[in-house]
Amino acid sequence: MEEKKLKRKGSVGQTERGEMVLVNEQNEGFIVGEIAIVVWDLCEGRSEEEVIDEIISRTHVERERVEPVVTGLISKLKEVKLVE
Repeated sequence: MEEKKLKRKGSVGQTERGEMVLVNEQNEGFIVGEIAIVVWDLCEGRSEEEVIDEIISRTHVERERVEPVVTGLISKLKEVKLVE
């Protein structure tokens, strides 16, 4: 069975102090780091497994270290309605 493709929601912006922010469709903003922005961006049209594979490809870090971080980030992004 094919894994469900993720869909990005909301938008990315910056605070007046230059901090990166993800804003959901309810206009709630979340200050995030660069890795959260990258993962959020990669979520469009990819499965969770494909996002993990892409991060591994870009960083050359072992799956054992990448998978729990990316899975946790995607879970949190879903929780705050930035990914479905």
